[in-house]
Amino acid sequence: MTNQINKINTMFAVFIMLILMTATRGHSNWLSSIIHLPDFSIPALFIAGVYFRAFWVAMVIIVSVVAIDNYAIIHEGVSANCITPAYSVLLLTYYGIFWVGKYLTTLRIEHDIIKNVLIIIMACAVQWFVATASYFVFTTSPWGKFGTYALHWSMVEIPLVLYWMLAIFITFTLNHRYLLMPYFSTQKN
Repeated sequence: MTNQINKINTMFAVFIMLILMTATRGHSNWLSSIIHLPDFSIPALFIAGVYFRAFWVAMVIIVSVVAIDNYAIIHEGVSANCITPAYSVLLLTYYGIFWVGKYLTTLRIEHDIIKNVLIIIMACAVQWFVATASYFVFTTSPWGKFGTYALHWSMVEIPLVLYWMLAIFITFTLNHRYLLMPYFSTQKN
């Protein structure tokens, strides 16, 4: 019975993360134009790595990223400029974020918060750099502009993921201390 409850809780949590990803990665959909939140894909992969640790959860999230992007390109008229061979590298970096999440101990404010925060910052920076560099490799973008591009956009895009992670740390800490949602305690399996 406990195993069945855990599966239901996992599926519900994945469903909530997919809703957040759709709302924030939906590019030009009506919801993202109202709320203007940064993309939730990387935070979802950190959560999956830390608490669910199952390959299928990471694959559901990554396949959903592809589906959301395809829908945005085909049905919402979003530019397909980023769909190059580098897109496959982006998906691999997402899987890397999931594996880094498996190395973390928790997403709560605890005694190992400094270690976890440093790992998250490094993982986000490496993921962003590898994904961006692969785009420059597989397109005609001039490498001479990479340094300027990276300096400017990394300072814009990486903190957006870190803001989500801060919200996750606060939410998971409050949930653990006050059992706001007792069925979703953040105990690592």
